[in-house]
Amino acid sequence: MNKHSKLLLALGLLLAFSADVFAKVRLPQIFGSNMVLQRDKPITLWGWADVGEKVNVNFRGSDYKAETNAQGKWQLEMKAGPAGGPYTLKINELNLENILLGDVFLCSGQSNMAFLLMKADGGEKDIENSANQNIRVFNVNRDIEFQPLDDLTKKTLWQVSAPKAVDKFSAVAYYMGRKLQKELNVPIGLISSAYGGTVIEGFIGAPSLDTIQRLKPVLKQIGGKNQKQYIAAKVAELEKIHGKLNQNTNTDVLWDTVNPTIPTYSKAWATMKLPTLWEKAGLPNVDGVIWFYKELNLSSADIQKDAFLSLGRIADQSVVFFNDVKLGSSPDSRDLIREFTISKDLLKVGVNKITVRVANKGRNGGIWGPQSKMLFKSGVDNRIAIDGDWAYKMQEISIAVHPNDVSSSIYNAMISPLKSLQYKAVIWYQGESNANWADEYEGFLKNLIKDWRTNFNQPQLPFVIVQLPNYKKMPIEPEVNSTWALLREGQEKATRQANVGLVNIIDLGLANDIHPTNKFPVGERVAAKVEQLVYGKKVAADGPVFKSIKIQGAKAIISFDYADGLTANKNAKRSNFIIAGKDRKFVWAQAKVVGNTVEVWSDELKEPIAVRYAWADNPGDNYLSNAAGLPMRAFRSDNWKVDLEVIPR
Repeated sequence: MNKHSKLLLALGLLLAFSADVFAKVRLPQIFGSNMVLQRDKPITLWGWADVGEKVNVNFRGSDYKAETNAQGKWQLEMKAGPAGGPYTLKINELNLENILLGDVFLCSGQSNMAFLLMKADGGEKDIENSANQNIRVFNVNRDIEFQPLDDLTKKTLWQVSAPKAVDKFSAVAYYMGRKLQKELNVPIGLISSAYGGTVIEGFIGAPSLDTIQRLKPVLKQIGGKNQKQYIAAKVAELEKIHGKLNQNTNTDVLWDTVNPTIPTYSKAWATMKLPTLWEKAGLPNVDGVIWFYKELNLSSADIQKDAFLSLGRIADQSVVFFNDVKLGSSPDSRDLIREFTISKDLLKVGVNKITVRVANKGRNGGIWGPQSKMLFKSGVDNRIAIDGDWAYKMQEISIAVHPNDVSSSIYNAMISPLKSLQYKAVIWYQGESNANWADEYEGFLKNLIKDWRTNFNQPQLPFVIVQLPNYKKMPIEPEVNSTWALLREGQEKATRQANVGLVNIIDLGLANDIHPTNKFPVGERVAAKVEQLVYGKKVAADGPVFKSIKIQGAKAIISFDYADGLTANKNAKRSNFIIAGKDRKFVWAQAKVVGNTVEVWSDELKEPIAVRYAWADNPGDNYLSNAAGLPMRAFRSDNWKVDLEVIPR
């Protein structure tokens, strides 16, 4: 072998060795070029490689070493450092570039946290001017899993703030981060991990929910299964009853021409009491196609004239047959009362068959009523109720799990992979989906704060909670049982602990849109609260907050904190105060600002004992503000039980 050949061989071996080393080391997605790591705190770095692989790390002039364990995971701790950069992080042959040390914020919640900057008021201009090397963004894609993950499953990257990086990023998080970066002059890292339309239970780790009685059945059913294992077990369970099922087939068909083959009924079919959604009848998380079957016994008198059939509402898609003849179909009958005229030519003495094909492509499915609309009426006005037992057989199945159906599923997929990072604070904007069960929210939010602090190993981690804004129509009469008001109260009560702050945006909502587009002032208020709570700066971050009540004759004298420059809005339609006596019947009240207090009274009431302010889903115009122009926080002086409509989960 000549020298040239030897050189090529040696070079090839070196390249192969380098490629092998590069391939062996893997980092979780949260680590990458352009990231921000939390300043002034030790940095935990972890990843995976072949068992026994030696990992050499260099960062900011210091070397670190680790070796993978029997599970192929390695972890090490790098020393803390001040704000600065950019730096290169070297891990064996892997280089992560353009890394900064600064302050990292985890921004989470549901759709109003996820709301995109490109959709916000003024967002287009702000996107154009978004280039900033000292702001970095990381967007976690929506995902769920049944067991805690160490890494995100959907690809995402850290990006330097620029138009193409922030246009589809959280508007609230961006506006907050932009203000903080400008005010503090340190690098800011923003992680958005939000999932629209979800309840808070999905964001809390399962061990922290094991005392919640109503959640135990689902958590027990999942056991130690991951999502794929759970789905496989559910399919196997259903096939024991219904035989072999077509899985994940397309139920989105042309419903005006569909002519499915009707399965032959047998007594082996299962039974379901209708009306109901099948999720409430032992088929949670099941989408697909189910055939329903019922028999009617008709007399000779019943078949002399055309008949009438009503099935109520059917979710989502339906094809209806009578004696194997198609009566009609609907691509979406969820909100339609399905009614048919049946020709007397289809009727016969004795057994008559009603067969309904129901296809459900998402969430709840079934023939769901109301009960009064499930009837058959013959031409002689013989009314036959057809609610009750129906035979049914599954034909096609898709186990589609929504995060609201499985507690902890968002935490497992979207929060757990982030837990070993250090954070400056968490911003939480969520609650709309929990409003119907507002009485539970305080406990869940306290649970979430404790859970994340424990799992992140940051027992004093600051949390900033964004309170629900005003939404829906203004009430004509006092709205004493407002669900949104009660949930706001739960949010406020959960902040009565160390290192937790509240942002009041009760004046920034819209009556007709649950997703208000004016996200800039929300982000600005969040930033102010962060500056006050986390950095100890003396900034205006709170409007007036209820302090005490004193009854003087027919008046209630209310005192407040943060009430300097207390001012009433002269253009408001009403004071937003309601007042009640011993009978607990609230009436609209008048109000007068006296210094930093407010006198509240009603000509209808001589002996008031309780006062509420802005206690409604949408109290309307803000009535009271302080010198900083920040609105008064909604409150009530009583602790009377709020009657909530019982809505099944």
